[in-house]
Amino acid sequence: MSTTVTSSPIIIENFLPEGMQDELERVIMGMRFPWFYYPNTNSTDDYTQAGESPQFVHGFIQNYKNITQWHTVPRAITARLGIADDKIIRAKCNLMSREKTSFIHPKHIDEENPHWVFIYYVNDADGDTCIFDGDEVVHRIKPKRGRGLIFDGMMEHASSAPVDSTHRCVFNFNLARDIPAEIFEKYAV
Repeated sequence: MSTTVTSSPIIIENFLPEGMQDELERVIMGMRFPWFYYPNTNSTDDYTQAGESPQFVHGFIQNYKNITQWHTVPRAITARLGIADDKIIRAKCNLMSREKTSFIHPKHIDEENPHWVFIYYVNDADGDTCIFDGDEVVHRIKPKRGRGLIFDGMMEHASSAPVDSTHRCVFNFNLARDIPAEIFEKYAV
């Protein structure tokens, strides 16, 4: 099985049909959906680096295990890629609110071992996803409702703070590296 690593991110426009986009946004932005406060964008502890901002998070899957009753929500998204449930290392949703000025959060990788990152953008917003080569931002992807973004998880990346939009909401998946890149590349724009 080929696991060729692609060096450029793959952007999938209108990844979900319009009706699914509406339903997903309605569910996770609804009054009954639970969010948890994190003091920063890329750590589960209280340590906050310079250039951070708080966000609200809902974890669905961690270390391949369901950690919430809402675990079927992200699985509906990955099912569109044909990704088996046992290939989802982690799935979470991040909700960030508006900041006074725009800035890029600290760059990071999500997992120490090779993996894929798949981001699904719930709403139109500013607050680009930035992918780095060293200290240089080599790709900036604008959050667009219904857009999917896939890239090599060993590439450092960071979110950036929304300023014009009231919020920025994304699903963030870490997927097993043994998924062939060809599965993703067929969706490339």
